[in-house]
Amino acid sequence: MPDRRSFQFPKMRTFLRRILILVLFVVGDPTPYSLIAGSILIFLGQVLHFISAGTLVKTEVLTIAGPYRWVRNPFYLSNVFTDAGFCVIAWNPWVPIAWFIGFYGFVLHPRTKSEEAELLGIHGKAYQDYLDKVPRYIPSLFPKYPHVRGAFSFEALHHNREIPRNLRHFAFAILFVAKELMIRSQGGDPWSLRGFPALIQHGLGAVCFWTGVAMVLAPWLWRLMKKIFFPKKNEAAAAVAAPAPQAERTAP
Repeated sequence: MPDRRSFQFPKMRTFLRRILILVLFVVGDPTPYSLIAGSILIFLGQVLHFISAGTLVKTEVLTIAGPYRWVRNPFYLSNVFTDAGFCVIAWNPWVPIAWFIGFYGFVLHPRTKSEEAELLGIHGKAYQDYLDKVPRYIPSLFPKYPHVRGAFSFEALHHNREIPRNLRHFAFAILFVAKELMIRSQGGDPWSLRGFPALIQHGLGAVCFWTGVAMVLAPWLWRLMKKIFFPKKNEAAAAVAAPAPQAERTAP
C-alpha cells in the first residue's frame, strides 16, 4: 500500500495552487486580450480534468480508458493548461517562471516518478506495459490501447468532487474579469483599490465580483449543509470510501 504521503500530497498541491492564484490576483495586471487567451486555456484544462475525473476509477484497478490511453497523467496535463491560463490572465511574467520551474520541476515531477515506482510495485507487469506504451506528460498521437465504451461515469465525477472544482476555477477567472474592470475604472492603476467600492455596487463589475464570490463559496456551503443536516449519511459514506493507490489518481 502507498504511504501516508500519497494522500497528503493532493492537499498540499491544492494549497500551493491557491497561493499561486492569490499571488497572481494581487500582482496581476489583466487586459481584455489576456483575459480571453487565459480563459481559453483554463477552459481546455478544465474540460480535460472533467473527462479524466469521469473516467478515473478509485480502486486498485489500473485505469487505461479515456484520456489515460493517450497520456499517463492527464490530471497533471490539465493543470498545466489551467495554471498557464491564470498566468496569462494575470499578465505577469515572473510568477509563472518561478511557478513552473519550482512547482512542476522540483515538486510535481519527482512526485510523479515516486508514484510510478509505487504503482509498479502494486500492479506489476500490467503497469510496466502501461509505462512502455503511454507517455508520461505529452499525449501520444496514436494510442496503443483500444477505446473502451462506457468508461465515463457521472458517479465517478461526483466521487471525485469534480463539479465543485470546476466551479471554483471558473469563479477565479470571473474574479480576474472584475479586477480588470476595476483597474480600467482607476485609469490603469493596478495597485490602487479606490475603484473597489464602485466595482461591487454597480454594473458589470458588480455582476462579475459577486458571481465569482458565490461560485467560490457555493461548494463549501453545500458541504457544510450536508454535514449539518445529513451527518449520519456522510459518516457512512466515509466509512466505505477507499483511497486510490494509482499515480495522480486523486483529482488535484
